[in-house]
Amino acid sequence: MAKRWSLVLGLGVLIGAAITYVAVQGGAVAQERAVVAFTPQERTTLTSLESALTRVAETVQPTVVHIRAKRQVATLPRDEGEGFQFDFGRGWIQIPRPRVEGQGSGVIIRSDGYIVTNDHVVGGASDVEVTFYDGTKAKGEVLRAPSADIAVIKVDRKNLPAAVLGDSSTVKPGQIVFAIGSPFGLENTVTMGIISAVGRREVIPGAGRTRLYTDLIQTDAAINSGNSGGPLVNSRGEVIGINTAIVAGGLTGGNVGIGFAIPINRVKAVVQRLLDKGVYRRGYLGVVPTDIPADLKEELKAEQGVLVRSVDQDTPAARAGIEAGDVITEVDGTPVKNENHFREMIADKGPNAKVRLKVLRDGKPMTLEATLGVHPDDAEDTEKIIPKRLQAEGVLDKLGISVGEVPSILLRELGNVQGVYVRSVAPNSPLADELEAGDVIVSVNRTPVRTVAELERALSQIPSGRFVQMQVLRRMGERTMQVLVMFRMP
Repeated sequence: MAKRWSLVLGLGVLIGAAITYVAVQGGAVAQERAVVAFTPQERTTLTSLESALTRVAETVQPTVVHIRAKRQVATLPRDEGEGFQFDFGRGWIQIPRPRVEGQGSGVIIRSDGYIVTNDHVVGGASDVEVTFYDGTKAKGEVLRAPSADIAVIKVDRKNLPAAVLGDSSTVKPGQIVFAIGSPFGLENTVTMGIISAVGRREVIPGAGRTRLYTDLIQTDAAINSGNSGGPLVNSRGEVIGINTAIVAGGLTGGNVGIGFAIPINRVKAVVQRLLDKGVYRRGYLGVVPTDIPADLKEELKAEQGVLVRSVDQDTPAARAGIEAGDVITEVDGTPVKNENHFREMIADKGPNAKVRLKVLRDGKPMTLEATLGVHPDDAEDTEKIIPKRLQAEGVLDKLGISVGEVPSILLRELGNVQGVYVRSVAPNSPLADELEAGDVIVSVNRTPVRTVAELERALSQIPSGRFVQMQVLRRMGERTMQVLVMFRMP
């Protein structure tokens, strides 16, 4: 088989090549061409290969879209949100804000109008337009996961051709792949290459932030500006990754044969959270994990897992009793393969999840429990990245309050009391006259609440129109007061 492929690849270079002799006599041009004399078996093999490659492209191309993202930029003084205003002595004159247009690619994952792309393609966009394979266009609403560089665009369409999502855990170097998208705005472009490597760890700046990608697929299939968000497809036509970045070269910043894609299994986990919760926030433990050095495995009595290099203070890890030098071998009964696997498991659990960790300390096994927090990079206001029309309104949204873990400084002042910290109260909230930012909610209708999840669960069980009693701790100077907050559930 290896010999046959070698022959096919060698002969493939000569397909379409011609040895031409041109003679000019009396103004007439005569040409003689010598064509390659393939054997019947060779011609059949080449025809079969071309047919297979063409079918992959024809099957997947209709699921790939071109994306235009318009952004407003503020480069002039006194930007009031709708434009720029200048005082020329006759009152303020408003000038529309300048707009910048970016472009990228995406892939349809559900026939009822859901499209996946990179967050850096649509992040900060005021207007997103999708162009489909048939040339029709539609406006889209966006759900974003900035830390994962994934976004979902929802368009008002039905019966769209959806791509088949594969299993990126089976991807191996050497496999044939296709990159499909709109490089430099050239829509429906297909390039082919192989998987060059898996498990690449890269820190990549761009689109206003620097992101850590812990498990990228590397390919030499040509990926260029505009390919971002498009699919990386295997030889069966399954999407195994979302094209994301390249190592650029030359004056144009074009492809040099090194491109990266986010594995589709990671994408599926992020998309599911976005669709279920309306937001993607990673679980946070508060440790710096590394792969176990080969020369320490015997000493640590651990063949796999992660070595805890350090533990941040006032984090879920510190509260659970994890120490630097521990080896974490399992998370909720699942063996930890390596650092990347561990990071993904913790991230995918999400905030407020309780996890059981199997730990080796000085070679002795033990089990520790931790309640995960919100990753610091994900603690931004979700209203900045989630359109209200796509947000599932929860009970805290209805009440107009934003809550979180009690800050460590306040926790010490309150005597390590358990409760939920109030970050903000909206002016139109039914609690606006009763609850204050900085309060700590310790119970709802006499039921203790220690986490955000417990608070949401307690409030969601109260029917609309019923009175609610909240027990709250409030700092007043050097004093701590117990306050009873009462309101009617909207």
